[in-house]
Amino acid sequence: MKSRIQKKEELKSLQSKLPESQITVFTSFARTGEKGLSVAQMTQLKRLLREAKSEYVVTKKTLIEMATKELSKDAPIDVYGMAGSLGLVVGMEEPYGIAKKLYEFARKNPALQFFGAFVSGAFISKEQFLEMAKMPSKEVLIGRLLGMLTYPIRGLAVALNEIAKQKSNG
Repeated sequence: MKSRIQKKEELKSLQSKLPESQITVFTSFARTGEKGLSVAQMTQLKRLLREAKSEYVVTKKTLIEMATKELSKDAPIDVYGMAGSLGLVVGMEEPYGIAKKLYEFARKNPALQFFGAFVSGAFISKEQFLEMAKMPSKEVLIGRLLGMLTYPIRGLAVALNEIAKQKSNG
């Protein structure tokens, strides 16, 4: 059990990290009556997040509630309504990349559950977070856009080429 001083230090650390983060994801890594993430899986998750300039913070719900009060002044987050042992992913990089990595990890390790996330100062639900995580990457979207923009020009080039072939044969 942590001392009062350790809890205060942990709270200060959370309060300093949360306002600077690009994304803060609320997760559960263990629930009552279910098998949670093993130590190896937790280490793998932390390593994956470290590569994305993020970290996984596990602490008491009371400390999480106190730290998130300032972030969500309009509508407080119901931390106690989130079942199981709570963990926060605090991401300092691009939110979509972190969401994708978390989603891929959770697909392989179903013990990791999502409750929602803070993105750009607004709380989004689990469904909105999953939708964000399933979106194609920026590179894929740019490729699709480029393909859509060049399609009419390619079609015109093919049509002109066929007309030129017909005229040279006829």
